Amino acid sequence: MASPPPSAPPARLVVLVSGSGTNLQALLDAIGDDPAAYGAQIVAVGADREGTGGAERAERASIPTFVCRLKDHATRAEWDAALTAAVAEHRPDLVVSAGFMKIVGPAFLAAFGGRTVNTHPALLPSFPGAHGVRDALAYGVKVTG
Repeated sequence: MASPPPSAPPARLVVLVSGSGTNLQALLDAIGDDPAAYGAQIVAVGADREGTGGAERAERASIPTFVCRLKDHATRAEWDAALTAAVAEHRPDLVVSAGFMKIVGPAFLAAFGGRTVNTHPALLPSFPGAHGVRDALAYGVKVTG
């Protein structure tokens, strides 16, 4: 990746996780100790439940974390609004959904829809969910995400 112009600050990333955080770790490794050279810095990591490996990885890297659990909200719309607010507190330039196993809603998309990247190991919408690769292979596709 080309370095940004010297005057451009690194892009601010908020990474959303649900599990072990291997995609987060790949970002941490790529950015290394020089966010300016990479052009991005992770300013926060959010999770949809307590005790995720991804949040633990962030804490080891001294990155702020937050948890926004669906079960703490009366409706999915309230959760979506709470997640949107939690992410917005960190003023991201880009939100990376890195193994985040919840589908965000209208409030989130209104705020960050044009600035969100979703990692998924299979082609969407053909093979959604946690077992996308397994489903793609079972279907017999020769190429997947």
